[in-house]
Formats: sequence, C-alpha cells, structure tokens
Amino acid sequence: MSRWPVLVAVALLLTGCSSAIDGKAFREGSAPGASDTKFPRYTPPADGSGFSDQVLDQPLALPVKQGEEGCDWLESIKPDLQPLGLVSTKGVLSGCQFVFPNNKGAQVHAYSPYSWITQDSPVMEPVEIAGIKGRTYAFDPEPATFCSVNMDVRAYASIAVDAYDVDSDEGGTRAEHCELAKKVAEVVLKKFVPLAGGKPAPSTVQEPPAEALKNADICEVVKFTHANYAGVNAGREGAQKGEGPLGPTCTHEVAYAKAVGMYTNGTGGLEAVPPKAGAEVRNGQFGTLKARFEQTAESCALSVQLSNGQVVQVDFIGKKKEAMPRTCVSAQLILSVSMLALITGDS
Repeated sequence: MSRWPVLVAVALLLTGCSSAIDGKAFREGSAPGASDTKFPRYTPPADGSGFSDQVLDQPLALPVKQGEEGCDWLESIKPDLQPLGLVSTKGVLSGCQFVFPNNKGAQVHAYSPYSWITQDSPVMEPVEIAGIKGRTYAFDPEPATFCSVNMDVRAYASIAVDAYDVDSDEGGTRAEHCELAKKVAEVVLKKFVPLAGGKPAPSTVQEPPAEALKNADICEVVKFTHANYAGVNAGREGAQKGEGPLGPTCTHEVAYAKAVGMYTNGTGGLEAVPPKAGAEVRNGQFGTLKARFEQTAESCALSVQLSNGQVVQVDFIGKKKEAMPRTCVSAQLILSVSMLALITGDS
C-alpha cells in the first residue's frame, strides 16, 4: 500500500499509560451548540463531512501514539477478529494493521479528532456502526480502491479504519473494502469504546500529566496547527502572544475567525476563572476532565480544568457570518488537539 488516506495534515505523536475507565457507557452527551435559540446553531452537512456536533465527554478508547508502541492492544483483539479470518497483525507508523484472506488489509488509527473535511472526495456519506455516528470516505478517485470509516466516539481522538488491497492501491473493489472497514470498525468499537459496551485499552492515557503546563509556551500549548483544524489558518508567524489577568494568551486570527488560547498560572480550577460577562454558561465534561462552555452570539469559550487545578481555555470568536454557528464546535475541536498534545508532551 503506497499511500494512506489522511484525514488531516497534522500528525500527532502521542503516548499512553494505564487507565481505570471501565466498560460502562458514560452518560449521554448533548450537542455543544446553544440551548437558547437566540444563538445560531451548527447543523452538520448531510454527507457527514462536518464537525462533530456532540460534546466530547468520553474517554479515549485507544492509545493515541503512533507506531508499535501505540498498537499494544493488537494481541487482545485477535480473538474478536477471527470470524473475519484474521491472518496477522502488526503495528507501523501509519496505524495498527491487520491482514485478512484474499489479500485484504485494514489499519486502525486513533490519534486525530473528528474534524471537518474540505477535501474533494469521491466517497463521503454518513454511517452508524454499533450505535455510533461516523462517515465513510475515500479521497482518491478510481482506479484507487481503498475506503475508510471515521467514527465520532465523542473523545479527543476519533477512531478511523482504512481498508485496502495489501499489494496495490488498485486491487480489489472499493465496495468490498468499505464493507471490510465497517466490519473491523464494529469489532474495535465494541471492544474498546464505552458507548458501544467496550472498555478502553489499558495503556490509554486519559489526561495530561500534572506538570504539563510548567514553563509552557502558550503558543505551543494552543498552537497555530491546532487552530488550523477549525479553519483559522494564520500560520506560525501569525501567532500573537499576550498576557491576560489569569495567565498567558496566544491569538490566532484570520478574516474568518479568531481563536485565543489561554492557560491559568493559578491552580484554583474553573471556580477561579470568571465566565464572560453576559455569556450563557454550561458546565460539563471534556474527556474525563471538568469543563465549562461560555457562549455569546459571536463566540464560545471552552475551559477545561486539569488535575492540578490549572485551566486551559480556547475562546473562538467568529468574524464572518458562516463562523457564528460553529463557535462551540470549533473551540472544542481546537482544544481537543491541544489536549492530545499535552497528554504526550508534544507541545
């Protein structure tokens, strides 16, 4: 397989360790959009190409680092994949790979959030597997035959499965590869995702270490590449550092919108971070961490409390009309990427 479908341009090198999350499904989440109709609401496109419109209130299902170290769960899933005729497994940089009869292959990767897709795609359609929303997609037109599914598991990192012919980009048919990707995704979801009755892989880290923000550069914590995920493509040179009353800030701004990252120097938690004046405030979870949304007509700030009491915040301010319904989904998308980087020290 010479090329792999890539959902986003930024690859995160992520790590993991033990988790105490059990297989019981977390509470049902709700959309991060406003509860008051005075605010514009985000409606995902029917083809499945948009943002997640769900609160990311679930634990990570799999280790989000790349390579063999991120595939230490392969041995445990072998019995579950035997009905599909599993031949072999291995972990490589692009994902955790499986080989099946008739030259069929699949790989799982779980190191990027469920983000919007703007790239032209000959296949883009919604799918539901094991009760979880997702999409089927393929970026290259025929004669390429690979096919992927990407599942919105309501966590910082989504789960994607690519299926293909082991020897050739043009081997087999796309329809059979799409079917294999869905079957492998169903097994993985039921094995490791609490919403589907599974239990996260034991080596999965759920939260950043207590010292994650010690002497941290705020423009590396909420980086320009993180803002790119939500359409704020200001570049490295566009990142503007500042100092707010609670801690350092980093602003990324284009004509479409502005994203402001901040972390607190203090450790008083969300209670020590005053909400925006006049904002609608909604408390909840972000992954396994305590969180708060603050929404106005043109902006949405998402603040997350780390284990040591420090808070990381992304405030997304729309400037164009089309950005206004996306403020909360954009804030949580950017912060999910930042959170993954904090977990691994890749900031």
